[in-house]
Amino acid sequence: MKDKEQIFLEIESLFGRHEQRDWKSSVELIKYLIKEYPNDVDVYIRVIYILHNILLEENYPKEEHDNIANLLFKCFEKSYILFSENAEYLFFIGKILHIAEWYFGLNDNKLALEMQKKAMDKEKGNLLYEWAYRLSCSMDYEEGYLAHQLIEQEKDKIDWLKSKGFPGNYILNHLQMSNQNYLKRKASGSS
Repeated sequence: MKDKEQIFLEIESLFGRHEQRDWKSSVELIKYLIKEYPNDVDVYIRVIYILHNILLEENYPKEEHDNIANLLFKCFEKSYILFSENAEYLFFIGKILHIAEWYFGLNDNKLALEMQKKAMDKEKGNLLYEWAYRLSCSMDYEEGYLAHQLIEQEKDKIDWLKSKGFPGNYILNHLQMSNQNYLKRKASGSS
């Protein structure tokens, strides 16, 4: 069997094509990863992002929806029990919960914000976690300023995001958009 990084890259390479696709083989690979790496926070973060992306962004046969949604919910339930004190998990999953909380059995974004704040509190001084929380709370100027600082002065955080596959790239894209918005506001003289 391929190693976990190869499996993730294989599945993630299918994203963005928006063509009708049967995701059953990808779901089976995800189940394999969970079984093989039951205590690996990175595996759960990437699995949750993959399943969430399939449900929201990709085309799949309607009969696959419930299977994928149920697996996403089960992965979240199990991982939250395992990693609810892990700042990295709280950061990434708090961001994904903020997008489509209903897939996680939630009615609002309260837990998403709590997770992001907890990640920020656990790693005080981590500008990436602070930026993410402020972005989710719509603190426009502050989050834009933090995004600019991260991009200009914290290359290690940017490299870390790049190393995290699809979830890292997703966050990095939002960080870059936040920075661009900040630079536009700064250039126009507004805050």
